Amino acid sequence: MPKLNIVEKVIALEGVEVFADLIPEQLSRIAAIANEVQFAPGAIILDESKRLDALYVIVDGAIELRHGDEPLSTVGRDYALGMWAMFEDTDPMHVTARAIEDTRLLRIDREDFYELLADHAEITSVMFSTLVKRVRSGMEPVRSGGAR
Repeated sequence: MPKLNIVEKVIALEGVEVFADLIPEQLSRIAAIANEVQFAPGAIILDESKRLDALYVIVDGAIELRHGDEPLSTVGRDYALGMWAMFEDTDPMHVTARAIEDTRLLRIDREDFYELLADHAEITSVMFSTLVKRVRSGMEPVRSGGAR
């Protein structure tokens, strides 16, 4: 499988919710610090007992998420593993991620990501706005169709 070029990395990143509002120039800055990694079926990508030091974006393939012996979900292209953990350095994620087929990801190291955000306040602003919208949408009361 040929390595992704910067344009292909940008395309992969723009499919991720937290990066969706960034312009191509901003995405290219993130793409520049993203390293391509590959995992064979069965390989552990994230171990629930360990702290996460990077964000992973699925480019190709599929990953099973588990908590202990309990399967949680299967995720694929455009899914970001560890987004919240990038902003919180307290506990392990408590989720194991295992490749269930040949899987290619972009790995964005926490320290590189923090340096990028420190140097580019506009990226930080857009990303935090997106995260706040996501949190707010999860906090809105559920409305019943018949209730007024």
